[in-house]
Amino acid sequence: MDFAGETVRVLHVDDNSDLVDVTASVLEHEDDRLRVETAKSADAAMERLSVERFDCIVSDYDMPDQNGIEFLEAVREDQGDLPFILYTGKGSEEIASDAISAGVTDYLQKGSGTEQYKLLANRICNAVDASRSRQELDERTRRLESLISSLPGMVYRRLNAPGWPMETVEGEIESLTGYTAADFETGEVVWGDDVLHPEDRDRVWETVQDALAAQGEFEVTYRIITADGIEKWMWEHGHQVPGAADKPDALEGFVMDITDLRERERKLERYKRMVNTMPESACIYDTAGRFELVNQYLSLVLRNNQRRTGRETE
Repeated sequence: MDFAGETVRVLHVDDNSDLVDVTASVLEHEDDRLRVETAKSADAAMERLSVERFDCIVSDYDMPDQNGIEFLEAVREDQGDLPFILYTGKGSEEIASDAISAGVTDYLQKGSGTEQYKLLANRICNAVDASRSRQELDERTRRLESLISSLPGMVYRRLNAPGWPMETVEGEIESLTGYTAADFETGEVVWGDDVLHPEDRDRVWETVQDALAAQGEFEVTYRIITADGIEKWMWEHGHQVPGAADKPDALEGFVMDITDLRERERKLERYKRMVNTMPESACIYDTAGRFELVNQYLSLVLRNNQRRTGRETE
């Protein structure tokens, strides 16, 4: 996450008119990302915050209408986690402690040298970059959770070890297996021992290990037994994630219920067998009137006709 080229809008709040103007000028000189606006009081700052978006607030502590801590508390109530740096000439352990309790992002004492302005510019950019990273991560997490909630199955992370113990599972776990996510994550229920069909365990283990050794990912179909004793067919796709030196590798993947699909395929196969054993012709035509599908009886008739026609033309 690189925010190096993005503008950072700063609202500097201080009742000292000369100081806010100087600070704005020096900060913008120190870092060309910074665009500094000013307000002479907490009330004026709150008015601007109600109609404008800022990336960071820099505020004095000793102001006439509200002090910096009171202003910080109002910002937290109205603006959430907006980065807030208390930049004050009145430094004390008590003020610092109150600021931390109120949720200040950073605390810095004023100074007369250019180094202090450089430090302030650096603190602002660091605070904003961290805030943007959190927001981006939160948004990615929200999108991922939304995607998972809409998937007709479950996603997981489990150890690639006998029994395949789950570390995390999300999605339609209960409707899929009859067990809860907590059942798997606490180890009360083990996927390979308690859910995977006994007749499929060896085959699935060998299939997954062979695929991982060859390409680092796998695809497999198998049966499970739910908590209610119902047999279901699953399709699973996953990949290998290297583990720590003293732990087995992990697997991350997706499991989907294909029981209905398997049943439709079974019925279709049975229908095909029935049609192919019919002692008479059966076929399907396409829109142009050509054969699209023929049964075995008609196929044999057509081949015999072709042979007979071929002999007649010789």
